Parts: sequence; C-alpha cells; structure tokens
Amino acid sequence: MPTMKDVARKAEVSIKTVSRVINNEVGVSEETRERVRQAIHDLGYVPDLSAQRLKRGKSGLIALLLPRIESSYAAKLLGSVLSETESRGYYTLVLNGNLQSQRDREYIQRAIINNRVDGLLIAPPGEDSDELLNFIQKNNVPHIGITPNSLERAQLTVEATDHEGALEATRYLVSMGHRRIAHITCIKCQRFSQERLEGYLEALSEAAIPIDPDLIGYGDNSTKSGYSHTLKFLDLFDPPTAIFAGNDEMAVGTIIAMWHQGLRLPDDISVIGFDNGPIVQQAFPYLTTVDQPIEQIAKSSVELLTNLIEGRSTDLTRLQVPTRLVIRHSCTLPRKGPLMRQDTHLSPIDIQF
Repeated sequence: MPTMKDVARKAEVSIKTVSRVINNEVGVSEETRERVRQAIHDLGYVPDLSAQRLKRGKSGLIALLLPRIESSYAAKLLGSVLSETESRGYYTLVLNGNLQSQRDREYIQRAIINNRVDGLLIAPPGEDSDELLNFIQKNNVPHIGITPNSLERAQLTVEATDHEGALEATRYLVSMGHRRIAHITCIKCQRFSQERLEGYLEALSEAAIPIDPDLIGYGDNSTKSGYSHTLKFLDLFDPPTAIFAGNDEMAVGTIIAMWHQGLRLPDDISVIGFDNGPIVQQAFPYLTTVDQPIEQIAKSSVELLTNLIEGRSTDLTRLQVPTRLVIRHSCTLPRKGPLMRQDTHLSPIDIQF
C-alpha cells in the first residue's frame, strides 16, 4: 500500500506538506496542493484520517443532535450534514431523543463523552435544554446551534432569514390582491416561528390590512395541525382567500382540508408553505413555498464547526442564510364571492394522520 512518504516523493514535497494538504491546512500554494492531490490520485493513496486525528487527540467524529426526525426539514438537514461531513473527512454520529426526558438527556451526554466527539451540531429544539447546554459548555465541546431558540447560549448560530422569508411570502399574496390572509404558525414558543409571524404581520401592516386574530392559528409543525386550523378558518363568516402556513407540513394539511371540504386549490384559496422540503413534491398543484436553504445551512454549520475543532478562529457569532420565495402553482388571484363547496362524500373519519 502506498504511504504518505511515497506521495511526498512523487509530488517532490515534504511529508509535512502532504499532511497539510490532506488536512486542508493553510500555508500551501494552490499549485503545490494540486501536485499533491495528483500524486495521491496516481498512487491510489488513501489517507487514514482517523489515525492522524487520534495522534492529535481527535476522534474525527461530529455529533448531530436531531431531537425531531419525522419532518421533511429534519430529513433534508440530516442528508446535507452527512454529505458535508463526509466531504471533510469526518464521520457523523446522529443523536436522537426527547430532551424533556432525563433518561434521554443522560443517554445523549454519555454518547458525547464515550464517543469522544470533536464537536456538536444542535438542531432545533435541542437548544431548549439548559441542562444539556451546561453539560456541553462544562466539557468544552465545540458546538453550533442551528436555528436556536436563544441567540445568547450557543457558541455560534446558523439560521435562515425567517422574518424576511415570511415578509416576502405575505407581500406576494398582497400583491395578487388578497386581503383576507390567514397564517398558521409553527410551535408558538420557538423564535423562528415568532419571526415568521412577525414577517406576516409586518406585510399586512405595510398594506394597511387590519389584523384579524381569527385568521392566526397556532400549530405544532404537523400536517394534522395545518388541517385542523384550516377547518376553523373555513368555518368563519368571512373565510380567508389565502393561507400562509409556517411550514410545508402544515401547508399540506391545509390542502388536505380543502380537498375534504370540496374546495379547489388555488381557485378557492391560495396556499403558501415554508421550507421547500421533500414533502412539497407530494402536493398538487405544486406548492408555492419559501425556500429555507437547508443544504447551505448544513454546509455552513459543518464548515464553521470544523473551523472551531481545528483551531481556526472566526469573528462570527451568528450567520444568517437568505431565504427565497419559490413560486409554483398554488396561488392565484382572490376568488370573487363566497366559497362554493363540492360534495366529496368524505367524512372526518376518512382523514387520518
């Protein structure tokens, strides 16, 4: 098997230079890096990154704390983190558990220590556990808070521009002529939910549209809550002409509720989601949504964490990744006149979540 010494000889550099290239360290010119990479390719050399890190007291292991794994957001975040850590020569340990459970918190703490993780990515709502954060800080574990509920506690935070995304989505509905715009928030106590709600309210205020509390529903991120809140909106004397859901799962719940009530999307009610996760591929007509750049959030989070692990300093304490509105086919001009329901011959028992 070729060795690092063989690579150094072929590339006509020192073994230290080969090591720097393999570990993506500074102080090596691009021309030299390319020569070393070519030598590695030609010889078929496979660096044993784990052995190198162990010599420096590192495990090469990054933990991703993912308290909720059932959402499309979590699935996309997990896949993106796994791809990014692999590209940087790290392994990923996925930790899942109910942070309200003492048993689960102790399991997560043991996993962090026993596996000697080099750093930790904390997905929402992982930052909600003071006990876990105190443990991480006490043991000097480098960590990144992804969309944390608090900006003060994480070592460094990475998140989307939630307020701006909600503002753009609601402005889009207003620009089409909608004035009866309902909003279903995500979990009420989460900061990102509050920012999306505030973006919605700001857009209404800009357009001089009165705030109607009956058009605001407090969901729990699930399809079921989007469904139930939509039924409440439809029972109003003056139902909305558009619904902006705080995530794609709740937007899909809205679409199911409309179908159950014999309503057409978007002719009867326009719908916008938030996240642009895999679930939008299951909605028809295709869902207009705010793209939360989960892949970029994951890439930036892993990059910043590896910088902390490898001793590269950063002046950042908070990184915001821009959202964008993805316009598809679930929005149109507001309907004229009352809702005209068609008989679907469905009863509530036919709808299961």
